[in-house]
Amino acid sequence: MAQSGRVRRFTIWHAALLLPWAIAAAGFRRTFNDNSYLWHVRAGDLQVDLGSVITADPFSFTMEGAPWRTQSWLAELSYSLVDSGLGLSAAPLITTTMAVVMFVFLALVAFRKSKSVPSVVLFLVASAIVTAGFLNPRPVIFSFPLFAAVVVADDDRRLGWTLPVLMWIWASVHGSFVIGLAFLGLRALGQGLDRRRLSQLIIIGVPTLLTAHGWGVVDMLLDFGRHQDALDQMSEWASPDLLAPPFLPLLAGFLVLIWLGTRDEIRAGDWWLLVPFAALAVSANRAVPPAWIGLSPLLGRFRLPLGASAIGWPVAAGLALVLLVGPFLIPAEESIDLERFPVEAASQLQSDRVFHDDATGGWLIYAQWPDRKVYIDDRAELFGSGIVDLVEIRAGVGDWEAEFNEYGIDEVLLPVDVPLVAILQAEGWETGYEDEGFVVLRP
Repeated sequence: MAQSGRVRRFTIWHAALLLPWAIAAAGFRRTFNDNSYLWHVRAGDLQVDLGSVITADPFSFTMEGAPWRTQSWLAELSYSLVDSGLGLSAAPLITTTMAVVMFVFLALVAFRKSKSVPSVVLFLVASAIVTAGFLNPRPVIFSFPLFAAVVVADDDRRLGWTLPVLMWIWASVHGSFVIGLAFLGLRALGQGLDRRRLSQLIIIGVPTLLTAHGWGVVDMLLDFGRHQDALDQMSEWASPDLLAPPFLPLLAGFLVLIWLGTRDEIRAGDWWLLVPFAALAVSANRAVPPAWIGLSPLLGRFRLPLGASAIGWPVAAGLALVLLVGPFLIPAEESIDLERFPVEAASQLQSDRVFHDDATGGWLIYAQWPDRKVYIDDRAELFGSGIVDLVEIRAGVGDWEAEFNEYGIDEVLLPVDVPLVAILQAEGWETGYEDEGFVVLRP
């Protein structure tokens, strides 16, 4: 009888804890379309060969030799390792693994605060919706579970020793480690910053300056901040629309925080965290996931007024099995997005000086570097205003002739519907190759 009682504790809500897994694992079946991941792989290959981090641009002919540091060097080394064995199929494996680890840590945060499995399920489903659009294989994917781990460790004195290690790893994989440092500092201020806590923060922060780049991490952050004009061209840096379906949980989260405030569950010290991270959430699309994780200790206090499920454990176990296996039964899409990457058109190139867009740059680095160097890719901290020039020239409003003369451009690879293609054809450029998506033009 006692054994039966224990079995019955496995309810429909426990099974529903696997919902985020189903969302993350569905990524295994999606088409690969992330151009940034591609050059990160080759950066990892080069660093393995060199035995050191990169400090100058090795990929382009427009910025060749210009100072540039591999901010995500540790992530790139892992990319190089898995790509050598799995190729591009490694990308969804990395994404799903990091997403699942993030959800596990977020579940722990929410359960510590609410002690309610239904509440944890609600929080995890909201977390999955908010982060789903950002679950891609770029190095930022490592920052999500690392930040969630920092939140867990900060809330448990027994895990405090892990914080310097976590921050060192974070500073080695992505520049958003400064958000983690800000979180810890704001939490300390809210809880009463004394000399002991200040010394702990220093011990936690110093390792971020002891990565392979040393103090260079500061230069990288400054370089990134100097190129706001390039960032303005990217949708991920636009302000989020809180009424758009992916961000509705964030809007609901703000309402939950207001409700918690009316019930005196938001304490005076919490405002040190709440205000800055709420502001971060509305600053840019890509800021929403870290802002959500930063607010998780507050959002996790919300408790659904629900008891145990009346549905028996066999049904709950069946649901768990569906959620575990279901994502792998989704029909697989094409392995690579041929509408985004000019796989066949790129193989038809004859020149070393090709004009193309940033997405094509990522593919060319992955598929043809070091035999071919690129005009541009999506490294905003390196190309800066060059990305603005690309957007204008591609749209037919920039001075393409001056740009082509400066860099000796004698071949163009662009999507067929780009305005510049029609302009060049009117100027006498001939079609060397064309398919449904891309065209290669030569003078």
